[in-house]
Amino acid sequence: MELTQDQVIASIPSYLRQFVVKQHYSEYTPEHHATWRYIMRRNVDYLKNVAHEAYLEGLKKTGISIDTVPHINEMNDRLGQIGWRAVVVDGFVPPAAFMEFSEHKILVISADLRNIGNILYTPAPDIVHEAAGHAPIIADPLYAEYLQKFGQYGAKAVFSKLDYDIYEAIRYLSIIKEYPNATEEQIAEAERVLEEKTAANTEPSEAALLSRMHWWTVEYGLVGTPEDFKLYGAGLLSSVGESKACMSPEVKKIPLTVDCVNTNYDITKMQPQLFVARDFQHLLDVLEEFADQMCFRTGGAKSIQRVIGSENVGTCVYSSGIQVSGTFTELMTDEAGHEIYLKTSGPTQLSYADTELEGHGTDYHTDGYSSVVGKLSGTGKAPEDLSEGELEALGIVAGQHSRLAFASGIVVEGILNHSIRRDGKLLLMQFSDCTVTGPKGETLFAPDWGVYDMCVGERIASVYSGSADKEKFNVYPPKSTKTTIKDEYTPQQLRLFEIYQEIRDLRDSGKVNVAALSSLHAELNIAYPLAWLPRLEILELVNKNLNGSGEMLRTALTAELEALKSHSDQLENVISAGLERLV
Repeated sequence: MELTQDQVIASIPSYLRQFVVKQHYSEYTPEHHATWRYIMRRNVDYLKNVAHEAYLEGLKKTGISIDTVPHINEMNDRLGQIGWRAVVVDGFVPPAAFMEFSEHKILVISADLRNIGNILYTPAPDIVHEAAGHAPIIADPLYAEYLQKFGQYGAKAVFSKLDYDIYEAIRYLSIIKEYPNATEEQIAEAERVLEEKTAANTEPSEAALLSRMHWWTVEYGLVGTPEDFKLYGAGLLSSVGESKACMSPEVKKIPLTVDCVNTNYDITKMQPQLFVARDFQHLLDVLEEFADQMCFRTGGAKSIQRVIGSENVGTCVYSSGIQVSGTFTELMTDEAGHEIYLKTSGPTQLSYADTELEGHGTDYHTDGYSSVVGKLSGTGKAPEDLSEGELEALGIVAGQHSRLAFASGIVVEGILNHSIRRDGKLLLMQFSDCTVTGPKGETLFAPDWGVYDMCVGERIASVYSGSADKEKFNVYPPKSTKTTIKDEYTPQQLRLFEIYQEIRDLRDSGKVNVAALSSLHAELNIAYPLAWLPRLEILELVNKNLNGSGEMLRTALTAELEALKSHSDQLENVISAGLERLV
């Protein structure tokens, strides 16, 4: 059953929908379809011998047509059969959101198609890169697992404010470079801003390091050995220029290890080195090795300090399972460096199992939150494991004044109103008329501040960026205001599109009408002397004319295309490759 765009959009988490747009298929011009056809025919012809074995079959399994720009509905019909979906977005989305789409097995597809002037390579996300590059290898179950797990871990990676600034700079540079009417001054300024932001990133965050692994695997990965490898990275599968360049011995082939995160990249240039995984299981192994170092697995004071340094909303998960989501600002530790008290500022959420606890959303904890961490004195058990009887033995009883002395020296005194338990664990205790004093007797909470909702847990087991219940506490930044610049077509361009369509109609008819093609060729000579692709498509049709009536036209087209090669290196490249296909 073919899923509509509306049905797919309705099925994804609400906080991700803001980044999704609809594919308006009618906006793809005949030149777009011709550009797609040229790229795909050339790519498949070359990649069938050098890409991973999943590539060719994956094109079919994911609904990628060779002749026309793929329709998102058709892609979802095919992707649904392997457990994935696809949505359309406008260019880049924030890295954390991009990762979460992958976590939910959703392929993000850019609505735009590179203009013909950037036919070999574009720094902007486009449907060639996303659909023809990312989609086919998802047909391999092990690689699909890697992509989904990468998204799961990437969505939890601690990122910094500078990461978002760099994302915005990359997004704008890609937009301006793809815009045909951009000035050299605009491009130079966008490059300067990106260089400035990148240079300032001297201590890359967890998310920045993980983005490098993503680049060297998902985007530009090789599989096999440095001497005998196949291509699987989307950046290689969507650019025959990149895929051919990577075969050169000048491009270093390095066995993939977790150390790939220490190698930065430049999205605007060909890659000077690439990393080779033994197989797709190797990708999973390297990812797990890196994940073992991430804050969401290590927890503890160092991880809390990293999320404090990020200046973004993060989540600290107590060993009991209760989750505190907010902008963390302060951390107290004991002499051994273990966390004993933490504090947020601004809206804060308390959750369990990624579901906000009733009455503990950001509308309640509006001005920040603080709580103790650790064991109670005189008990050998983690506080979350204490039964009601054990608490009563310590003099901690609901409705009565209670005193909780922690091993760290922190003391909580007040009337215990009630407790919250989940799955046999004590999560939270609420006190009124409460005073909390620190190890040095300092006041951490006073009775006139209101009720004290104390999280319970021996330690902070996990720390990650973002909130626990994103449906209730959406921390993703709003959709960027830097959107793709839409082309405004002149009457002359619109007529050229009609010529492309007439050529396509003649090709689809299965008959070679030399007279009609000659008429179109004459119009190209008058109005479009540099239009190489329609000439190449006419020549393709003329070559199918077996009775020789198109010989004069064939000779003229070949001469014109040969002459056009001298105009630029790119024209020499694309025309030569096109002519070779026609031999």
